[in-house]
Amino acid sequence: MSTLEHGPLLRDVIFEIEQAGKSMETPSWADGTIPLAQHILLYIAKGDGSLSINGQSSRIERDSLHVLTLGTTLDMQLLSDSGTELYWVAFDWFRLSERSDAGRSYVRETSFPLQGKLKVSGKEFKRYFYLLASDGQQLKERNRLLGQQYLYELLEGLLRQAEPAANHEIEDRLRLTIDYMQSHYREEIRVNKLAELAQLHPSYYAQVFKRSMAKTPVSYLTHLRMNKAKEMLLMTDMPVIDIAADVGYEDEFYFSRRFKETSGYSPTIYTKKQDLNIISLSSPYTDHLYTLGLRPCAAQMHRFLPLVTTELTLPKHATDPWEISRQAFSDMKPDLIVCKDNVLSKAKAHINDIAPIVPIPWASKDIYTHLKEIAELVDKEQAANNWMDNHERLAERVRRKAQKAIGGATVTICVVRKNDLRVYGTRNIGHIFYRSLQLTLPERISKAQGAHPIGTGFNWLSIKPDEIKEFESDYLFISCETEADRLRLMKLIRANPYWMKHPAIQNNKLFFIDWEKWIVYAPHGINQQLEEIERLLSRM
Repeated sequence: MSTLEHGPLLRDVIFEIEQAGKSMETPSWADGTIPLAQHILLYIAKGDGSLSINGQSSRIERDSLHVLTLGTTLDMQLLSDSGTELYWVAFDWFRLSERSDAGRSYVRETSFPLQGKLKVSGKEFKRYFYLLASDGQQLKERNRLLGQQYLYELLEGLLRQAEPAANHEIEDRLRLTIDYMQSHYREEIRVNKLAELAQLHPSYYAQVFKRSMAKTPVSYLTHLRMNKAKEMLLMTDMPVIDIAADVGYEDEFYFSRRFKETSGYSPTIYTKKQDLNIISLSSPYTDHLYTLGLRPCAAQMHRFLPLVTTELTLPKHATDPWEISRQAFSDMKPDLIVCKDNVLSKAKAHINDIAPIVPIPWASKDIYTHLKEIAELVDKEQAANNWMDNHERLAERVRRKAQKAIGGATVTICVVRKNDLRVYGTRNIGHIFYRSLQLTLPERISKAQGAHPIGTGFNWLSIKPDEIKEFESDYLFISCETEADRLRLMKLIRANPYWMKHPAIQNNKLFFIDWEKWIVYAPHGINQQLEEIERLLSRM
């Protein structure tokens, strides 16, 4: 995205050179008092001082090239005896707007795709500035076509080689327009409006948008609207006519045609599809889909899931970077994308036009509600009920063994991650111990848990090493993320008196459980955890 496809921009345009010159002093149009009446290409071969462009000041740099668009205010302050050498070309350009047998009409372009200081050496183009400045007035009169040719070649070279802005700046401008479309997709949105938001020439904006998103702004908006419609078809009982209006189409039949063109099937068929092509962006929800008898076409996975599919390397948390390409998603032609709500904003930023994205709230709902909502979404309620029944039978069997082995013992679950110690409640690692087996929580965890519906909201408490004394219990289960964490914990146990005196450690009731297996909070994962605890209980 660093360079511009210059051909389309310079096609069907004519140039009119108002002035071309060379100077060792500040030109009259650069005194900061009057906005520029033409576009100006300014090449500073030598000199020292400052430039103020629309109030933004910067130091003059040798061999620097600037594009100053119509209406810009420029204040140039040159230091004396700095050996100044300036070249400039003031010009207008006009684009063909109408062609007929009777003649042609042109419209003056008030903007230019490149603005400000360019990331390109001016020396490469000095020859053109020299030719234009040398011919001066003659280029406006007798040699107009020659002057236009020089200017065309100069601009063509700049558009081909120059970087108009840092990549991240262009990306930020595109992101601004994408955010606008996602918020205003119900309204009529024209490319000129988006280009204005991005502060780019409409043709240039359309090119960089297509290069970045692999589709035009109009096509992106259409797909965005259709995916919003699919979300409503899946999650509401609204009639098609109301959904069409909600996504910006007054004509239901036109909406249905556009829906079929982009999807390959009509809106009514979409709601009845039994073979939805699903992508899961969150490994727990991949587990849920697998539990319901579905195989997503691509998914984020966890290590203990026996599922064969295209594995996606995706962020686990909202702060993690998004590195997978849009093309990878487009190639899979998904009908539906599911994810945790904490990665929704990142998913919308990258692939909101590719398929409807349905977030399932993560922290505010427990594993059973996750399963129920996903089952409703994919029409697998009976499969969810069957799993719940089978899971409860397994939990009841293991619960009876736990009662025989350890009775009403209290259990503390601690996770060690780098320099952090976390004591868990009834969610994630604590689910099997406190919900499935109904073992007793430490009092402090019980109080913290009490403010939230069980399995939601509260997950763990971060504690300092000495605070383990507030979590005395009969059994202590420890999960270390890495081997280094495990070694650090063993050192802590030997050195810290509160850890040494913990009842579970003194009575040899300390057990280590695998981090990767026990951090999974999903149906297949918790069944595996139950089976592991059952094996452990048989050895107690």
